[in-house]
Amino acid sequence: MVEIQGLGGVPDPKPDRPAKVRGDRAGGGRDASVNASNSFSKDNLTISSEAKAAAELTRLIQISNTQSDIRADKVAAARERIERGDYRNPEVVAKVAERILKFLE
Repeated sequence: MVEIQGLGGVPDPKPDRPAKVRGDRAGGGRDASVNASNSFSKDNLTISSEAKAAAELTRLIQISNTQSDIRADKVAAARERIERGDYRNPEVVAKVAERILKFLE
């Protein structure tokens, strides 16, 4: 039978076991008061500011995904101005081009 002796020369870990688990050893065992004092350890958790910001961003994205980006009143008003020919005026065309250019820069 072939047996693996560890990876890359590193031996397999061996569990550390005390000679006696119970406190019946003379002068070397644990008593109940030591166990009781150690059983109330406290754990702490600290959340970084980056994690909090990421959670807030995720929450805002979820909210924005549930709301419609299209405002029907604005669409109706723009459609009406197009039908009236407001965007054929050279001054209006220049103003619209200027506003669109801000998003392209």
